[in-house]
Amino acid sequence: MADTEASPEKFKCPYCGETNSAESEFCWACYKNLRVPREVRAEALAEKILSGAARTEGPKGPGAAADAAGSFDPAAFWGRLALIAGLFVFYLQWIRRENYFSFLDFINLAFHEAGHLFLGFFGRFIMMSGGTIFQLLIPAVCAVHLRRQENRLGWQLCVFWIGENLLNISIYAADAINQELPLVGGGEHDWTYLLTETHLIAHTPAAAKAVFLAGSAVIFWSFFLIGRDAAEMWKLRSKE
Repeated sequence: MADTEASPEKFKCPYCGETNSAESEFCWACYKNLRVPREVRAEALAEKILSGAARTEGPKGPGAAADAAGSFDPAAFWGRLALIAGLFVFYLQWIRRENYFSFLDFINLAFHEAGHLFLGFFGRFIMMSGGTIFQLLIPAVCAVHLRRQENRLGWQLCVFWIGENLLNISIYAADAINQELPLVGGGEHDWTYLLTETHLIAHTPAAAKAVFLAGSAVIFWSFFLIGRDAAEMWKLRSKE
C-alpha cells in the first residue's frame, strides 16, 4: 500500500491523524481547520477533478496521459455545466407543479417505508419520524461513502438527492391538515402526528415552507459544488 504521507495530494490531520486530501480546508473526521494554503488546495483540487474524469472516461488516445496529468478536459467541463442546467430544470418542477412526485420519489418512498420498519422499536414518535429520517439518512450515508472514496461528482449528486428528498418531505408536511395525499397501506398521516405532537399543527404551511426552503438551499449548494469544480477546470484552461 502506498504511503499516504508521501503523496502530495494527501496528508494526515495534525489533530486526529486521519488522512485528508490536500484540497480539504477542514478535516473530515474532527472538522478542525487544516490550515492548508489556498493555492495548494486549489491546485490539488483541479488535479483530482481531472484525474477522476480521466479514470471515468478511460484513455482516448495519445493525449489521455496529458489529461490525467492536469490539462483541460472540455468534455468534463461542459458536462458539469450541462448537469447543473438539467438538475435546475428538474428542480423547477416543484415550483411549476403542485404536489409534484418525481421518478426519484419512488426510490425515496421505499426508504421512507423502511424507516418506519427499522425504527419501529424506538417508540411511537421515532417510528413516525422514521420515514423522514431514512429519506435523509440514506443519501447522506451515500454522500459520506462517496466522499471518502474521493468520488467528487458522486457525493455532490448525493447532496442534490438530499435536497430533493426535502422537497418531497415538504409536500407531505403541507398535507398534514387536509390529508389528501394517498398513504401507502393507509394508516395515520406521519406529519399530522408529528406536527400535532410538537404543537406546530396550526403552523403547517409555515413548517412545510421551511422544509421546502431548506431543500432548495441544499440543492443550490450541490449546484455550487459542481460549478466550483467546473471553475477549477476553467482555471487550468486559462493557464494552458
